Amino acid sequence: MKKVVIHDSSLKTISLDGTNILSFKEKLEIAKRLSELNVDVIEVSPVKNDKADEVLIKTVCNSQVKPVISCVAGDTEKETEKNFALISGAKRKRLNVVMPVSPVQMEYLVSKKPALVLEQLKTLTLKAASLTPDVEVSLVDATRAEAEFLYAAIKTAIDCGAKTVSLSDIAGTMLPEEFSAFIKDLFVNVPELKNVDLIVGASDALSMGVANAFAALSAGADGVKVSAIKTDSLPSVENFSAAMENIGLKHGFDTNLNKTALKRIVGNIQELASVKNERRFGDALSEKAETLAKDLTQAALSKIIKKRGYELSVEDIKKVYGEFIRLSNKKDVNTKELDAIIAANALQVPETYTLVNFSVSASNVLSATASITLNKNGENISGLSYGNGPVDAAFLAIEAITKRHIELDDFDLSAITEGKEAMGQAIVKLRYNGVIYSGRGISTDIIGASIRAYLGAINKIVYEESK
Repeated sequence: MKKVVIHDSSLKTISLDGTNILSFKEKLEIAKRLSELNVDVIEVSPVKNDKADEVLIKTVCNSQVKPVISCVAGDTEKETEKNFALISGAKRKRLNVVMPVSPVQMEYLVSKKPALVLEQLKTLTLKAASLTPDVEVSLVDATRAEAEFLYAAIKTAIDCGAKTVSLSDIAGTMLPEEFSAFIKDLFVNVPELKNVDLIVGASDALSMGVANAFAALSAGADGVKVSAIKTDSLPSVENFSAAMENIGLKHGFDTNLNKTALKRIVGNIQELASVKNERRFGDALSEKAETLAKDLTQAALSKIIKKRGYELSVEDIKKVYGEFIRLSNKKDVNTKELDAIIAANALQVPETYTLVNFSVSASNVLSATASITLNKNGENISGLSYGNGPVDAAFLAIEAITKRHIELDDFDLSAITEGKEAMGQAIVKLRYNGVIYSGRGISTDIIGASIRAYLGAINKIVYEESK
């Protein structure tokens, strides 16, 4: 019986989709569910200059999930080093060198001729292999690549240290028998493929993803890419598992998927991932920051603020508008920066809880722990908690002290100064009784900044309750 390797691309898809509105905690929950589902590989992709996604990847890696964490290597050797650092805490880690190989993708995505693409593939694969023995090379739009060039790309990847080769089918126009012939041809012309894992990503745009995946497996492929979140680019893990259960045994295939809990887990992931999840923001709000018009009136800005879930007093709106005008005269202001303005200027309240000290530890062996001491009315109160990464552990420790669990709606990190001792800014948004309360923290330590931001939001909620 052949065990089929399952790669799940849900988190990678989310990171690359600018219209997705998932919060930090929701993405982390999806990673935990994928681990529970027993997928073999969880694919992640850091978004350039997005500190929250970087913290997410580090947290996932420190949360003791069972699957291999496969992170996109990047477009340069420097990016490859940086992205490997993000996954260094994972028990099982992999760098994934992604390279377009069809003529149209090479021209329009990387603006390189085939020879230069091969050279870049060689450079990045060698770099990745120098950092970790587990290297994957993903060749994008492989079914539309010129045959001789595709053979050369696969050989280059394997010669430079790739242990896994993935071929993606973007077009999705091949019938199963054509896809099978395509895979068989590769094994004939690139015998080295027998020494590595061959993974296929079959497009499901025409609802043939599962059929083509099975055709590839029958032709010698070792695994498939799926997604727990519905997408046209890959078959759903639910559909693939259903096919495996019905015809897998007949063809000698099986997976490590937790079939018993599959429907429950996938249903939970899809509920988390739905852009229709119970948010009041509507279609206009997304993780992708939107630039605000410089000539907004106070009334117009007030409507945007309310749409984002905040309930501010007239006085607070005036303060926020004044700061917005001041900043917009110097630069473009986006919706993420508006959150920071609100956190820094609106609903400033007496501190019920103040931070006394904190101690956080994390490793790739034990779960992250956080010990935090807060002061309330002159009395020091301490809390200890475990979590899926240092930030999660710190937030749970604060929940233990304050004896309240409040929905974490969003978490955002950004650098506000440059250099090795750069100051980091954390914005935490908590949803309580349908209203957003935000806190802002600044520190050279991202954990400290996150704790201060969380406390800022908690103090606002406590103050509102007391009134």
